Amino acid sequence: MGEATSERILAAAAQQVEDFGLRRFTIDDVARRLRVSRVTIYRYFPKRDRLLEAVLLRELHRFLEQVGAAVAPSPTLEEKLVEGVVFALGYLRHHRLLQRMLRTEPELILPALTTRGGPVLAAGRRFIADIARHEPKDESLSLSRAELDAVSELLARAVLSFLLTPDSVLGMSDDKQVRAFAEHYLAPTLRALVRPPSGRVS
Repeated sequence: MGEATSERILAAAAQQVEDFGLRRFTIDDVARRLRVSRVTIYRYFPKRDRLLEAVLLRELHRFLEQVGAAVAPSPTLEEKLVEGVVFALGYLRHHRLLQRMLRTEPELILPALTTRGGPVLAAGRRFIADIARHEPKDESLSLSRAELDAVSELLARAVLSFLLTPDSVLGMSDDKQVRAFAEHYLAPTLRALVRPPSGRVS
């Protein structure tokens, strides 16, 4: 019951931000949207900032879950890389809440994605590295844990950079162009890092 109520509050709060932005966001408005009292919401989220933080974390977790589902059918790490980049940029470029904030209140969201973007990058880095570490042994990377974390962070930073600054000579305006970029630049880099199975001479 408690978890279901918390999810209803977070969903309503996310919709409230999509419709009216962060500046005008209040606990009262979320309560009215849900037709509950403010006290009900305060039981789960005692402060406005705590509720907003929970909304953003919820959206981040939903994004990572959907990236995971999108890359799961791909049989190799290289294909997962390409599909992951294509899906991630497409998803984020059409994410209503994120795009609304970037369009109308950039000064409120950009710090969390740039100068204070450490937690977002850390989540992306861990997610990418975990996918690589769970590949079969014959797809393992000839990288130490620290090196794999570094490569994963570079990939997370690349996705974030193209999201925030889409104009590029590389041509990254649609899924077809993003796929071409990932296949031409990222996949060969990953291929060079894959360790050949034992017994096979590279």
